[in-house]
Amino acid sequence: MVTCTHHGIILVQYYGKNNKMAQEKIDYKIVIDLGFEREDQTDSIFYDQYGFNWFIVTKKLTKRTYLDWDCNTRTVALKRIDKNHNIIGSLDIESFQKLENVINFFKDK
Repeated sequence: MVTCTHHGIILVQYYGKNNKMAQEKIDYKIVIDLGFEREDQTDSIFYDQYGFNWFIVTKKLTKRTYLDWDCNTRTVALKRIDKNHNIIGSLDIESFQKLENVINFFKDK
């Protein structure tokens, strides 16, 4: 396991099978600070099972490309959708540095 910090926040990298680096866990506050938006959802079945309503945290990059933060795993994936909003591609973002690189790549200059 390797640890690093960003603005005083500890980011942790975990290594999985075959010593391959797993996705870095990125905290909620970090993605919100990077411009991700939270959308609260209402689902009575989910609420009855877990005791809270679920939510989606995303950052739109283009009309059909966005970043998705998974609140359970605290990981980020780049998603591409078709005109009917079906996911047609997904790419795991391995680290905070790569997340910043992706955001900067799509930034309007």
